[in-house]
Amino acid sequence: MLTPDYYNKFTCIADKCPITCCKEWKIAVDADTNRRWKKLLPPDTVPECRKNLSAYTTKKDGQRVIGLDAMHRCPFLDEAKLCRLVSTYGDSVLSETCTTFPREYHTFHDHKEGMLMPCCPAVIDLWRYTLLDFPQVSEPDALFLIRTSIMNLIQDTNISIEEALLESFYILSELAKNVPITIAKVTEYFSPASLAELRAAIHDVELPAADTWMERNELLQDLSVNYIEEGLYAPYLNPLITLAEQFTVPDDERLIDFNKQLHTYDILFRNYVANEIFSDLLMPEDTIDDMLLHLEWIALEYASIRQSLFLLCSAEGANHLSYETVRDYIVILSRMTGYEDADIREYLENSFASPIWDWGYFALVVGK
Repeated sequence: MLTPDYYNKFTCIADKCPITCCKEWKIAVDADTNRRWKKLLPPDTVPECRKNLSAYTTKKDGQRVIGLDAMHRCPFLDEAKLCRLVSTYGDSVLSETCTTFPREYHTFHDHKEGMLMPCCPAVIDLWRYTLLDFPQVSEPDALFLIRTSIMNLIQDTNISIEEALLESFYILSELAKNVPITIAKVTEYFSPASLAELRAAIHDVELPAADTWMERNELLQDLSVNYIEEGLYAPYLNPLITLAEQFTVPDDERLIDFNKQLHTYDILFRNYVANEIFSDLLMPEDTIDDMLLHLEWIALEYASIRQSLFLLCSAEGANHLSYETVRDYIVILSRMTGYEDADIREYLENSFASPIWDWGYFALVVGK
């Protein structure tokens, strides 16, 4: 199995976790686990004791999940933020979701890949200081070569993350117009000479900063509306959306100050985006059009996180962007945008004139 260098360094921090995965989230229960749970009594310390563990599950959005309590917490989570099931029965009682999180696996026709998701604070802690090392497929086809080339751009500290995303989307769009896609063609598009020419052209494009900030603000509010209505992530979203509703286009001084503060976390954000490229840009059976949709979603996630941090940083009296704030909002926005592939496509189809954006709109969301 191919895994990034950080993969085996992960350790759950359990009761030390600032944003537990046992709260405000759908916790899936697979069929095998549910059958076993029908034969197991709940621990004595579980509130509202029921006849068996399966009685604490429910159906939601077509799948069986653990029914959360009135505070949106797993009923098996105790006051010390530890799992009552593990304390009573051991790790083997857990569902597949609880056992694997925050790990994720993709199985391709000739290999399997494992990665960690940014929905866990302990994962973000692994990405803070050093650029990650991602594995490469031993004999890549053209699509895997595209993925590797984009990750290399994201991790190139000589250009900004925004520049890397703009160049990547342009190249993907051009490749999609010129099928079949060959290794030779991909190599040419990502060659130093081609990138230098593209970089110069993008540099000359006028991107009104005010329009970018307004669009990001609208996207952030749109992504948040359902979670606000359900009362989820309230300590994070309620103050954020209040700020978004009061949003005014920032002046140059505010932008400069924010960009300076954000640059402190440049390595962290490069690792975040590169990990999203590794884990989500290319899925089994994907086409180049699928990769375009996934890159749009990654850009939307990144832009929403940036907008969230800008709003918080610009709030009255907020003159320092702490690591904890950056980490926590990466986690929250990642959970909010962690859609299944079909849901991402549906969202893009319902929200935009075309699910595949033109480069101009992509540039408006990403900015410079």
